[in-house]
Amino acid sequence: MKFKWFKSLVVTAAILGFGMTVSESSVHAEEVSFYTSNPVIIKVKMPTYTYQDIELTKKIALQKKDTFLHVKRLVKTETGKPRLQLTNGKYVTANKLKVVKTKGYQNPKRYYQVQYKQIQPTGKVGYNLSRGYEGVKTWKVMRKLGIIGTHGYAKYNNKTWYAVRSFQAKHKLPVTGDVDLRTWQKLGFSESSWYSIDSYIAPLKAHAWDGRSAHIEAMIKQAYQYMGNPYIVGASSSPKYGLDCSGLVTQALYAAGINPVPVSSIQHAHPGNEWNSRKLFASKNFKHVPYSQRQRGDLIFYYQPGTHTIWHVAIYLGNNKVIESWPPRVMIQPIKNSHRNVIAGVARPFL
Repeated sequence: MKFKWFKSLVVTAAILGFGMTVSESSVHAEEVSFYTSNPVIIKVKMPTYTYQDIELTKKIALQKKDTFLHVKRLVKTETGKPRLQLTNGKYVTANKLKVVKTKGYQNPKRYYQVQYKQIQPTGKVGYNLSRGYEGVKTWKVMRKLGIIGTHGYAKYNNKTWYAVRSFQAKHKLPVTGDVDLRTWQKLGFSESSWYSIDSYIAPLKAHAWDGRSAHIEAMIKQAYQYMGNPYIVGASSSPKYGLDCSGLVTQALYAAGINPVPVSSIQHAHPGNEWNSRKLFASKNFKHVPYSQRQRGDLIFYYQPGTHTIWHVAIYLGNNKVIESWPPRVMIQPIKNSHRNVIAGVARPFL
């Protein structure tokens, strides 16, 4: 019996630390189970409180599972226990069983990846205008030449081409019918606007340590900046101007970190891209969900009545409301109305 007791003691000692005391083994286990350096971004593995104090005695709020938190630094209590201090000044446990280091919020790999560096323009900044072009620059030229009013359909048609030729001849410019920078400036527009209209990409409004909900709100917040602006076909630029339905969605996605290539704010105005809502709908980089499961932040696509042709997209706000660009302006409307009510499908940008 004594031999068995001694053997059991030896085995126990080996398990605890290969010769370490029970106390030493506990310290070693704590070092393994707790972060010893700043993980920067963590995700909550199980419901966990944030605290007002480093000793974790004054509870602030319960953080739900899968919540992301931004860590400012790793600190230690007077007794040497590690804690994570968040950028908001609050504290949370450094226990790896409760929180895990992560790169931050991200979609599954098969879908559009969320970017955390400012998205850059896709296409040539400062492109010339010719027949078939749309967008803000075309809209400004056509208005200047008196071809359309404030809410006119801004497509560079033959009438515009001939009007540009007449203007160029009158001002002793090369008569091409196309608008280059020289013609643009002679029309009274600035050189800086020639480039800035093309180059605008909505600034990122969500961070890696923000969760899904924050990314959805970043998208919707950007869309709201265009409220009341005129509908301009082929346009997708800054909130100083109007835009069309897919132009609104593109800039909203930019603000939340999604670059929906091949659709882009520049390409949107070029000939052959009149229906980017169709390209967005056809993209396999969005998850399509049943209409009955629609959620705030989803993209709602519509068929043209009597056909199976996509002709419109809007952003779902919840409570059967959408924000959309539809002639004559950007506005909030019921998800179905007398103008467009045939739902083609629902795409979810953030998962």
